Amino acid sequence: MADAVVRGEATAVDLGNVTPLLLPWGMDPFGYLRPPLSVEAMRLSAEAAGCTYTMAVDRWMQAGWRDVTIQVDGELSRVASDASRLSRKWSLYRVRSKIRQRNPIGQVVGALRQKRVSDTGKVLVMLHPAPDGRYVVCISFMGTGERFYDWFSNFRMTSQEGLHKGFLQLARQFEENEDDILFPETARELGLERLSLRHILEETRHPGSRFVLWLSGHSQGGALMQVYALLKLREDGVLPRHMLGYGFASPSVADGTSVKDPAAFPLYHVLNSDDPVPRMGALTHLGLQLTFPADENLRSKCYHWPRDEESRRLRRLTAPILAHMTDTPRCMELAAGLLLVLADYSPEELLQALKALEVHLPVKRLLTAADVRADRLLRFAIRRLEAAHHSLTGRALSRAGTAAAADEIAALIAQTGLRRFADTLMQLMAAPHGIRVRSGMQEPYVYIVLQGVERLVPWIWLSGNPPRQKSASLGLAAGDAAGMLVCRRRRIPQRRMPRLPKRHAPHPRRDTRHHAPMLGPDGVRAGERIVRPD
Repeated sequence: MADAVVRGEATAVDLGNVTPLLLPWGMDPFGYLRPPLSVEAMRLSAEAAGCTYTMAVDRWMQAGWRDVTIQVDGELSRVASDASRLSRKWSLYRVRSKIRQRNPIGQVVGALRQKRVSDTGKVLVMLHPAPDGRYVVCISFMGTGERFYDWFSNFRMTSQEGLHKGFLQLARQFEENEDDILFPETARELGLERLSLRHILEETRHPGSRFVLWLSGHSQGGALMQVYALLKLREDGVLPRHMLGYGFASPSVADGTSVKDPAAFPLYHVLNSDDPVPRMGALTHLGLQLTFPADENLRSKCYHWPRDEESRRLRRLTAPILAHMTDTPRCMELAAGLLLVLADYSPEELLQALKALEVHLPVKRLLTAADVRADRLLRFAIRRLEAAHHSLTGRALSRAGTAAAADEIAALIAQTGLRRFADTLMQLMAAPHGIRVRSGMQEPYVYIVLQGVERLVPWIWLSGNPPRQKSASLGLAAGDAAGMLVCRRRRIPQRRMPRLPKRHAPHPRRDTRHHAPMLGPDGVRAGERIVRPD
């Protein structure tokens, strides 16, 4: 008897159908070969990205996903399919407790731990069998969590190895766990003594790999998806044909020159035009961007904000501030201008603004108890912004731009008051960004993947200093589901399946950082000889 179909909580997509993740590559509107844009794959990815915030994996396991491993702050937790229901619930309870960390002392200790290196990465890893003896390995990165120190990595905006430093640190943290992320059920099925993520990555270096890496993530998770994909392609020699990814509200991660061709990565990013988060981070995204032009229908159905006339008026007054946030350098100018304005307010007024901005209790207590004037802390933050701007762009932060931003913000606060300005700014930034399943209104990124695919506008980054954008048409008519880029086909290519070697210790990693990313359709450069492991 066939297993019952298990549907996703947000999109009702079949969680056990992995064939949309295995479709043959095609040409996109910009002339790049990449995995076809599949509506089902996009919805599966939205489900996986939203799932990471609560690590609610029960539906996925019922749909046939197995060998589930969850990383929180570098610590791994395994959720065994053959464990009792009580045991699985206890494992997930412990994971969710770590993600939330409501203990104020624990939050302060966690913040102190972030002094030099961010270690707050949260990742869901699981595997599903596919037709023809193949396997899909899901790696879904969680976005910024509820703990205030989860934000620290977002603000490490200096450039390191040509990438956003905070995102790179979190991707490296996950990379260190590759030998310890195990797939015991699949190992038994294949007759292997041990199968780790490192073993799987070794096999994906070869054209006949049985494994496909499926990456996803929302917000910070979409950024980590990009950095991790770059590390695997550039340093580990993973072939692009064995990888695909979908990010949602993804920030940019690279500077304009470190990645020769940022558009060539097999990644998609679904972006809401009202959402400022994708305009922040570094300078460029890796892969192809798909922007949904927000309209009143989306806002009325999905944005959780007050609807009274006064709130509407305040949003109209504040909206031009967000319109200026076109890229990371401009966001830095606005942030520096805001900090200059806030430096003139008393600590009590600042605490009221922090309350409106939903800053967590430990931060407020630290500010209250600190034997330092608030204006000194704010000016220290401005100096950090200046250093990050210079590291990213090679240029100093524009004093004229910062002063103009400060004047505009000060004039607006004079009209609205600091508390109402902060509250309205939070509404405008938070409402367009959601993907998590909650009671009440539909979240905007769920709405887009369900009802807005035909309106997505594709564009790519062209490398340079500064980088430039190039747009195209998606090639879809209203209601069409098989245009130039979107593909719903189920044909699976025939591939020769190599035998995965048995070994106790993982094969030593090769340092291939001197190679450029291998992003051709077959993943092999001309004249390159494939060397298989013994």
